[in-house]
Amino acid sequence: MVRNLAIWCLCLGSLLLFFVWGRLNPIVYLFTVSLTPLPVYLAGRRLGSLSALLLALAVFLLVFSWKPGLEIVIGNLEFGGFLLMGVLLSSLESRGWSADRAIIFTVVGLTLLSLVLLFGQAYFSGVTLREIFSQKTQEAIEMLARVMAGAGDPPSVTKVPGVSREEIETLIRSLLPALVIINTGLVAWINVVLARQLLTLFNWGKPEPPLYYWSTPEWLIFPVLAAGFLLLVPVSLVRLISMNLLLVLGLFYFCQGVAVVAAWFQRFRLPLVLRCIGYPLMFWIPLPLLVITLGLMDLWLDFRRLHQPLDA
Repeated sequence: MVRNLAIWCLCLGSLLLFFVWGRLNPIVYLFTVSLTPLPVYLAGRRLGSLSALLLALAVFLLVFSWKPGLEIVIGNLEFGGFLLMGVLLSSLESRGWSADRAIIFTVVGLTLLSLVLLFGQAYFSGVTLREIFSQKTQEAIEMLARVMAGAGDPPSVTKVPGVSREEIETLIRSLLPALVIINTGLVAWINVVLARQLLTLFNWGKPEPPLYYWSTPEWLIFPVLAAGFLLLVPVSLVRLISMNLLLVLGLFYFCQGVAVVAAWFQRFRLPLVLRCIGYPLMFWIPLPLLVITLGLMDLWLDFRRLHQPLDA
């Protein structure tokens, strides 16, 4: 009982540190907010779903009490969403769901919740959905600019060689639905992968299947091909939907590409230090495109030899 309480308090302290550190620097915020579901997920897997829910509520109440008001809630919706992500992931897996199903259900649920909040914000603010999307696009561009700059106020003009700010805003506005889903799915997947490693390290429950066994269903290639062909249709709405769908489906093959690289790391027994360098590099543009291509090629070339036992 005392040990469980200590674990719960440690998770609570980690989340509060994440919240405080995230307010210091945009890069630190990007890192800490992405790991927000991890303590909640670990608490749920170790102590039960109720403990995870109480942990998320405790963090929310402490943050709200720091500066009571609607502004603190609206300004930390992303933080609250990732707290809810940890609760959903741990609750679903505790009920016997596979990690893949839990991640997909969680992403769908949080995406629908985001749409409800978006419609609610538009309604109570008396603005149109187009204006809300423009506002969210502007916020995404400014956040990207702050992260690229490292810190400080966002620059007045986002500079990309050969591309105007208006073109960047139009592109982000068009792909915003896919970007939101990709961001949510990637955060959920990364936290589940990290949690599995920590659960094994702490010997909390049965060992989970290693990352390099993760595989995308083979039938998913048909929606990818369909979305690719739809890009040729000379109808703007159809092309817009197909681009967003193609980006979302690309996330599955990015995860499979990472699994292939993880299998190679395991096969060649790469030291932990090199693995800690290699995994983050796969998220560095333009390497994600290569990782997605690797995941697609694995469907036919079977780089991991999944039907043959890998060395432990």
